[in-house]
Amino acid sequence: MSLILKERPKQKTLSTGDVHDLVQIASQVVAPLWPLESPIAVNPLAGFEDLPFADAISRAGGMFGARAGMALAKWRRLVEQGKVDRVLLLQIAVEHLGGPDMAFRKVLPGINALDLLSARLLEIDERVDPHAEAPRSSGPGEAFLAKWCAVFFDQGVAAMPMPGRERGLYAAILDMALDDPDFAALAGQQAEALVDAMPSDPIEAIRLALLDQPDQPEARLHWLRTMLTRLPGWAGHIRWRSEKADPDVSRGAPATLTDLLGLWTLIDRLDPLPKAAPAFANDARDDIARHFSIDLLTLDRLEGDARAIVRHIAGLSYADLAYLFMTTAERQLESQVVAGLRRHIRASEAGKGRPAAQMIFCIDVRSEPLRRAIERRGDYETLGYAGFFGLPIALRSPLDSRRKRQLPVLLEPQHDVETRPVAGVEDEAHRLIERIRGATSLNSLAGSAKQGVMTSFATAEAAGPLAAAMLAIRNWAPKLAQKLVPPGREALDPLMRPCMAGHDHDHDHSAADGMTLANKCDYARGMFALTGLKPETLGRIVMLVGHGASAVNNAFVGSLDCGACGGRSGGPNARALAAILNDERVRSRLRTEGITIPEDSYFLAAQHNTSTDEILFYESWNIPASHKEDFELLRMDIEDAANETCGWRAARLGRTVEGQRTAALHWGEVRPEWGLSRNAAFIVGPRSISRDIDLDGRAFLHSYDWRQDQDGSALKTILTAPMIVAQWINCQYLFSTIDNAAYGAGDKATHNIIGGFGVLQGNEGDLCVGLPRQSLFNDDGTPYHVPQRLLTVVHAPLDRVDRIVMETPILSRLFGNGWVKLVVIDPLDKAAHRWVSSDGIMPLSSAPNGWAQGHYSV
Repeated sequence: MSLILKERPKQKTLSTGDVHDLVQIASQVVAPLWPLESPIAVNPLAGFEDLPFADAISRAGGMFGARAGMALAKWRRLVEQGKVDRVLLLQIAVEHLGGPDMAFRKVLPGINALDLLSARLLEIDERVDPHAEAPRSSGPGEAFLAKWCAVFFDQGVAAMPMPGRERGLYAAILDMALDDPDFAALAGQQAEALVDAMPSDPIEAIRLALLDQPDQPEARLHWLRTMLTRLPGWAGHIRWRSEKADPDVSRGAPATLTDLLGLWTLIDRLDPLPKAAPAFANDARDDIARHFSIDLLTLDRLEGDARAIVRHIAGLSYADLAYLFMTTAERQLESQVVAGLRRHIRASEAGKGRPAAQMIFCIDVRSEPLRRAIERRGDYETLGYAGFFGLPIALRSPLDSRRKRQLPVLLEPQHDVETRPVAGVEDEAHRLIERIRGATSLNSLAGSAKQGVMTSFATAEAAGPLAAAMLAIRNWAPKLAQKLVPPGREALDPLMRPCMAGHDHDHDHSAADGMTLANKCDYARGMFALTGLKPETLGRIVMLVGHGASAVNNAFVGSLDCGACGGRSGGPNARALAAILNDERVRSRLRTEGITIPEDSYFLAAQHNTSTDEILFYESWNIPASHKEDFELLRMDIEDAANETCGWRAARLGRTVEGQRTAALHWGEVRPEWGLSRNAAFIVGPRSISRDIDLDGRAFLHSYDWRQDQDGSALKTILTAPMIVAQWINCQYLFSTIDNAAYGAGDKATHNIIGGFGVLQGNEGDLCVGLPRQSLFNDDGTPYHVPQRLLTVVHAPLDRVDRIVMETPILSRLFGNGWVKLVVIDPLDKAAHRWVSSDGIMPLSSAPNGWAQGHYSV
């Protein structure tokens, strides 16, 4: 039978508009995948959030060929280490069985229902599902499309750019197909006829392919989703490029998911997916009988409740069992955190005077240990605020051809801010810019030479000995290597400052590259509103602390930077807001509104290096003479606290402080830091309720004072922006741990950077979509990150939170479907209320959704 596309009579049942709508809906199955320069953590299953959590991971697992729960052996190791409490696990098992009466009901002589379930959880080995440990294997069709996607999206790394890219992905690849021996192997003698028969418009190609599917929207959506999940990494990159990136990224090489699906209409005819493997049997009666030395016939002859209990427990999938482990980890953290917060709630701090200094950190979990260490050293107050400091800006640097977005991906930049030399060091800055440009040009030239047909051997012969020597120095003496190599961009940062072309007149809102005085006042006002910080309580020094990370030879270093700043360091935002808050025009305008910043309060910017816990203070030479002594005392305390925090962080990596700081410079280091691994909670409330609790670097901390937010607008902003970013981060870590092959990035040792924007596992195939194994697991394979859903704890009146959740669709969806666990501590009665949702496996008895008052020991 010929594979050539045949003309069909036009059918009114599927118009071009219908196809467009179906593609838009189907595209949600893959999450946008940001490039390495600005990696953004996203929930890889964001398109499934309209489903209850357990249903979503089960359905997504079928599409992506992924596990729906972490392997039981890994959970058991966490139980052995005490990271998951065994007693609590059994309590959760009792709850699942419907309570003590059912759990302790005798099933067989000397064996009750809990005995059966605990054996499945802790003792009976998990049988190997041949389809569970790896994503769907790639065939020649995937290999062909992946190869040409890599060529099409290349960002100047390839020696020869792909011709015809300006025509778009669909047309460009079809143009090259007949010259590709891989396509010839796929299509055989019909290759030319197949390509010639393809419509010029990918929408039409999709329409014709969908006519082969049953005339039902769900069947057609299923086909489209299946095609997109054959290469979810490349599909995610295209979603980012076409929906999230600045327009100049696609200029000269446009591509959409319509292009990709149009190509799949051809490839799927040549290399269709094999039929789905038979479902893996969940019935564990054989295992139970063997474990308890019972004849299987004895189990089969059971009647009544005993028969129902055995069938239920034996029918639980391994994902169901993993869900019970995860629920235990979640409840364990919830009890510890909520009990601790309730214990430290203080009725009022109205009488407290001005602190010696305040520091406003990003809400990032890595800030929490440093904040705690600083607070122990003096009369210091720390606060948490999203690390872009409320500034919707993009930076333009003399070293970059494109602007860099310095804000959450939920927002769009409102201002382009240029970086210019700091006054007094202009000459030094310009010299350094030229040196960095020269080094970049040299590297680019060397790269081109290595790829050239005639020059690669000459380049290798000339540069080989020098490169080998440098490689040895980088590995054996990384600090010496740092001195020998040309300076990097980070060396320029202290010499450059964000420059906002401000305007004095309120009515001037036309300048996209600057800020009006009204804009600046808005951003200053927003900081006070969203943190609950009272202007009259400001200290003499108020420090805004952004954060970034440092590592070399690490494709994923951007994932260690600030998620609130679009996967970049937050120092520029801190500097920009400090300049705004020191601006006398801003202060004068705010005074007319009743917001009085003390005259002696001075704002200073800094950056926390989360890899080394070193603190960079910006423009410290500009501090007024009246504040020099205050700053020196503060600086010494911060540096002392930073050294302590580095020791804490180094211990978790089995290193000394010196070893930890050297690791950030070492070319062979696959784990410069743990990043946001073990993130688990998002706490919204005043620092007073969490200050005396050791949260072990697991909590995002956003400052909030419910008394200063009578209409709830600040709380709504916190829950719909910073918390959403935290949920994305949490889900990326969760799913990358559950199945690192499907949702993560595998082993760093076998990574290859492709096109300057993504990572492949090996030398071909799909783009990796998540985090590498080294960011999540110890070297022995034990999970360092405990996969659990984000716990959000809000200190605010229950009726206020309830109203916000009910009127905000995204919150109703996340909390209602169990993607985020929600607890409200009502300051009016000090009671804790948990949102209960039927989001998991169905127990023998279940409760309806709604608020339930939690019972936490205090």
